[in-house]
Amino acid sequence: MKRIDTAAIIVFILFGILIVPAQDRPQQRREVRFNPQQDSVRFARMNGEINEKLEALRKSIGGQEDKPAPEVFKNIQVFKELKAGQIPGMMETWSRSLGTSCQHCHIVDQWQKDDKPEKQIGRDMLQMLGEINSKQLANIRNLDSKEPTISCWTCHQGRIKPPKAPWERQFRQEGKF
Repeated sequence: MKRIDTAAIIVFILFGILIVPAQDRPQQRREVRFNPQQDSVRFARMNGEINEKLEALRKSIGGQEDKPAPEVFKNIQVFKELKAGQIPGMMETWSRSLGTSCQHCHIVDQWQKDDKPEKQIGRDMLQMLGEINSKQLANIRNLDSKEPTISCWTCHQGRIKPPKAPWERQFRQEGKF
């Protein structure tokens, strides 16, 4: 079995992502919990839930939108530098990036509670995202971007668990990964 070095794998992955048109890529088998194309009823229900909860949240902070988030929300551990009025938009972005609704991470109407492990996972993932954007991407030489960034969507693409690349399973079976 030949050993493929890291640089070759990266080139191969970038080729697959950037060069090969989407319609020419092999269909991959995914562990998909949520797929808007296949489950439009659930998607509509989820959107309605998100909109309803966010509207209630926006109303609850009415008149306090310009205050620092920690003065309005209890147990804010990330986004401390944001204004309270920006928090609902951030939560909406996360919900849509993960293809889920508020109760995936929160106990609805008891937002400050940390009872669900998914809430801490989200905080940790946000920290990882910040480190990748501020440190890792900045150190990649010859990257054709002035301000390269990734987001939750980059990996999750509307799914709670990010889909795997079509070739990943084969590479793991062959011991190339």
